[in-house]
Amino acid sequence: MTTPPKVWRDPAILAFMVAETVIWAAIFYSFPALVLQWQGEFGWSATQAMGAFSIALAVQGLAAPWVGRLIDRGRAPLGMPLGALGALIGLVALTQITTLWQFYAVWTWLGLMMGFTLYDATFSVVTRARGPHARAAITAITLAAGFASTLAYPLTAVMIEIGGWRAAVWALAGLVLVLVLPLLWLGAKRLEVEVQSRNLQPAGKPTLASQHIMRRPGFWPLAGGFALTALGSAILLAHLLPLLTALGVPMGLAILAASTIGPAQVAARVLLMLAGARVSAWQVSLGAFILLSLAALTIGAAAALPVLALVFAVAQGMGNGVISILRPVVTREVMGEVGFGESAGAVARLSLFAFAIAPGLGALLADAAGYGAVIMLCVAAPLLGALLLRRLPPTTGA
Repeated sequence: MTTPPKVWRDPAILAFMVAETVIWAAIFYSFPALVLQWQGEFGWSATQAMGAFSIALAVQGLAAPWVGRLIDRGRAPLGMPLGALGALIGLVALTQITTLWQFYAVWTWLGLMMGFTLYDATFSVVTRARGPHARAAITAITLAAGFASTLAYPLTAVMIEIGGWRAAVWALAGLVLVLVLPLLWLGAKRLEVEVQSRNLQPAGKPTLASQHIMRRPGFWPLAGGFALTALGSAILLAHLLPLLTALGVPMGLAILAASTIGPAQVAARVLLMLAGARVSAWQVSLGAFILLSLAALTIGAAAALPVLALVFAVAQGMGNGVISILRPVVTREVMGEVGFGESAGAVARLSLFAFAIAPGLGALLADAAGYGAVIMLCVAAPLLGALLLRRLPPTTGA
């Protein structure tokens, strides 16, 4: 296949870089940025409010293979903009809620739109078009979208000061309309043209991957390994400030540590982009899993030496930063290109379910056995994930 242009000369990838940054800010990071506003206005408990986000992530996981199947059939230029339009409708509806059931209904809808617009759909489109050259494009997209939280938190804070949380949601909706909707169409359309030129698979033809995906060699070690690692990471991130406070870390240092995770993610992605194809995706994934286990171990030691919270943040950010890139790359190596969208969706589904249950599971474990047990689980989960990943077919990462 023809080598794709450099990222800064590639309209499709540039479009996805901007679109993914904005859509992650609008329908993902907006929740943690605004949840205290909703609790304050409506009197909901943290558990009541967070339940809506867990449902959204679960719905995204359920939708992932179905969305992947549509992408495999060449429907991304239609499906992704429709997902952006659906996200716009959901955000507008969010400004009108007055009851808890309406809140849950809106976030259930937004969870479905996440399936059409966030990383998993985008990476499937990119991998379907670029094949072995997808890794550089995926790295560039995540490098840009790593700043989504940097957009979401300050923007919502400013808009809350101007007109309350509803003004913040309206501002995000406007960005989705002006930027995300047209850019997702542009990126998906251009990459689908590349797919047709490669003659990879006619649109509408049933994919090989749709038959017995979960019985194919390597599926369970791959999906289970990444899901276990996602579970440990999501528990720590959801409970980070309460956990650090319980360990006796000063609040100022705890906030600094939490703020360090994002830049560490970006730094790891830059290093991965500079390394290029010289490093094996499978080997780097194994290293990232082990690094996340060590990060959880480090946070436990912060009770004795609080400055270790910063070491944890760097390790956690770097591990998470590369895993989001490498999961689709390793999935392609294990499952192949044909029917990749549905295969990637099936693999992602387990990780998304892990993210959905992580906040509640962490809270239950902390209440029952304390944060020491939570840390032990977060140390063990990525190690088990690494053991599963080592069972992948020997050709992986070759």
